[in-house]
Amino acid sequence: MKNFLTGVLMTSALAFSAAAFADDMPVNSVILSTSGLANFEHRAHVSGNAQLEFPVRYEQVDDILKSLIVFDKNGRIGAVTLPGKQPLAQVFKDLPFTQEQLNNPMTLLNAYQGAEVAVEGPSLKASGKLIQVLPETEEFGTDKSVTRNRISIMTDQGIKSAIMEDLTSISFTDPKIKAEVARALDAIRENGTSERRMLTVNLLGEGERDVTLSYVVDAPLWKTAYRMVVPETGAKKGLLQGWAVVENQTASDWNNVDLTLVSGNPVTFKQELYQSYYVSRPEIPVQVFGRVMPRVDQGTVASAQEVQQSANEERDEEGGAGGAAPENAPMAPRGRMGMQMQLKGAPGLFAAKKAMLSMAPMAMASDAAAPPEAPAPEPNGMNDLAAAANAAQSAEATTQVLFRFPDRFNLKSGQSMMVPFVSREVPMERVSLYQPETHPTHPLAAVEIKNDGDTGLPPGVLTLYEESALLKGTDFVGDAQLPVVGQGEKRLVSYALDSKTAVDRADKSSSEQDKIAVADGIMRISVQNRTETDYTIKAPEKEDRTVILEHPRLSADYKLVQPDPKDVEVTPDHYRVRVELKAGEKKTVPVVLESQVWQSYSLSAMGYDQLFAYATTQGKLGADERAAFKKLADKRREIDQLDQKGYALDQKRQTIFSDQQRVRENLRSLTAKSEVQQKYLDKLNAQEDEIEKIDKEKQDLADQRLAKQKELGDMIADIKI
Repeated sequence: MKNFLTGVLMTSALAFSAAAFADDMPVNSVILSTSGLANFEHRAHVSGNAQLEFPVRYEQVDDILKSLIVFDKNGRIGAVTLPGKQPLAQVFKDLPFTQEQLNNPMTLLNAYQGAEVAVEGPSLKASGKLIQVLPETEEFGTDKSVTRNRISIMTDQGIKSAIMEDLTSISFTDPKIKAEVARALDAIRENGTSERRMLTVNLLGEGERDVTLSYVVDAPLWKTAYRMVVPETGAKKGLLQGWAVVENQTASDWNNVDLTLVSGNPVTFKQELYQSYYVSRPEIPVQVFGRVMPRVDQGTVASAQEVQQSANEERDEEGGAGGAAPENAPMAPRGRMGMQMQLKGAPGLFAAKKAMLSMAPMAMASDAAAPPEAPAPEPNGMNDLAAAANAAQSAEATTQVLFRFPDRFNLKSGQSMMVPFVSREVPMERVSLYQPETHPTHPLAAVEIKNDGDTGLPPGVLTLYEESALLKGTDFVGDAQLPVVGQGEKRLVSYALDSKTAVDRADKSSSEQDKIAVADGIMRISVQNRTETDYTIKAPEKEDRTVILEHPRLSADYKLVQPDPKDVEVTPDHYRVRVELKAGEKKTVPVVLESQVWQSYSLSAMGYDQLFAYATTQGKLGADERAAFKKLADKRREIDQLDQKGYALDQKRQTIFSDQQRVRENLRSLTAKSEVQQKYLDKLNAQEDEIEKIDKEKQDLADQRLAKQKELGDMIADIKI
């Protein structure tokens, strides 16, 4: 039986391998994106109805299902099939055995107890119903034993048994049982034992024709590495070379493929389309006639027409949400492919391919990155160096930059290569960039690069070389990070510390009231804030310098006053002040920012000290305005004096009231009429008279205060400044 099972397994494995590694549709073109995706295109020549098969990695099946597109101009596209990914739990749910029972022939046979089986071996050849398979242990001597399995079947001649390991074959005679076991084995193979899936495309048509299959799957990012040769002092252009590091992590070699690189940041996502999903349904009880319990009615609030009319009015108030689209509104993209290509107007990888194919025809070499047969001229200066590199042709899309190479490439599976996609001279200028947070006293040696090409440049690391007369060549001077450089834009790249140039800075700030305005009882005061930083720069003794000072921007209220704003560049966080210095020259450059903030105060809420301060302020208010504030201050003082008198009367009244409490307690302790009792009564009467007098005075004070408060309010209303 062991030999029989081994033969079956080997036959199945060989058949699967032959299908999985079929290579009828080699890769024709590859588009690699910085989004971590790659667009692969396969081409084939077919005749009539045809089936195309090619293997895909298991983890890429979801992306294939999401993005596969088939082009067959002279035919029709049929179904695209691949082995399903039904969860194993679902497969075994419908079978009379579990996956654990399938792993052991003895437990698998016992799962089909009573089934018709046929056994064959040296000591037994029979067929009948399976009774059971039981383990038997045989002892050999005192410390040795072996366990084997005995199978028992019910035949027409009675019960017969044999050791299962001695048999050459055991088979189920029922075709249904054979199909169930085969189904389980196929499910295990398809769901867990293979890293690939064979995808089959069915094409319907007549005659010979070319078809193309294209899809997008995840792939390693292509990396960017730049080199730049900075010329001697005074030159205005430098050589820039950009190299792309490309990897082939697919299962097959790339032979004579068309390579395109895409730099952009499109929206990408992944969805598990290969997985089986089931919708949960609510469970309801079996209906049984019984007690009826109606729901309690809560009444109505409006008719359906009124509710709908109210909802429409709310939508109209919110700007027509949910109504008809405007006449010229753009149509939303439809279908899976449209979602990938048209999202926010960004061309996807398919659109990138179309854009590159629309370029002017280019000569295609038949080999990978092979140099032309004609000998290259001897490099002589940066112009010759730029011409020697076979860079890519570029194009600008809506949200991406495309680089297509004039040659075709060969790249084995698992290998990497480096290809140049940019090689040309670019405008540049040597500068020293002062960033105090990077170094407080020295600027950074930097190069200002301008992209005067037809497309943007993707970000990447930049290695800088400097031409050297002493070395009669180039010398490494530092590394830098090159950000995204759009068409026509400039970028500063810093690569070393310029220790020959010194910068010192001194900060000072001030804040003072500038203007005062009064209307409707509200005083508005303008506060002038000023910050000034003096930068003192010393150039090297024998070298000129162009220094760019980065000064931090404050809040939006602050405006640049000095230097002249038209001469200063602005970044999202800094001002950039350019300063030219001759050799050995020393300059002090002030950078001044000012802001004007208005603060509001209610005059009626101001105290005497505040009003009197504005009455005596020099240079901010005129004589008439100060006199008006003087009157307000005097009136406020009169009101304050009345308040003080009222407070004194309240204190006096509280004292009398506390004493009355004491006198009343003493009266309660006296039981008979006496001289002391009369004395306490006389005192209480006198205190009551005093309280009445105090209350009258308080009322007079309140009337006076109300009148003076009205006078103050009228005076405040009359002030206009």
